[in-house]
Amino acid sequence: LLGKTCIHPSHVAPVHALSVVSHEEFTDAQDILRPERGGGGVLRSAYTNKMNEVKPHRAWAERTLRRAEVFGVASEDVGFVDLLAAGLTK
Repeated sequence: LLGKTCIHPSHVAPVHALSVVSHEEFTDAQDILRPERGGGGVLRSAYTNKMNEVKPHRAWAERTLRRAEVFGVASEDVGFVDLLAAGLTK
């Protein structure tokens, strides 16, 4: 998700909710960008549900950490639906 035009104020909450980085994405991105991973290779995700290849996923990891700086990182047990629901109740 790179930029989004909202044509109605009710669209802002869903767009912001989709922009927040999940805890899983954040953890994977940090692992991929660790200095000791510079040579490449494959590592198991901390969530043990995927394999992360260092070189092919490096650009994704850098973009993910930049997005986390802007929109934040969700807590481990918080997902998109939770963020959306919280935004709609305000």
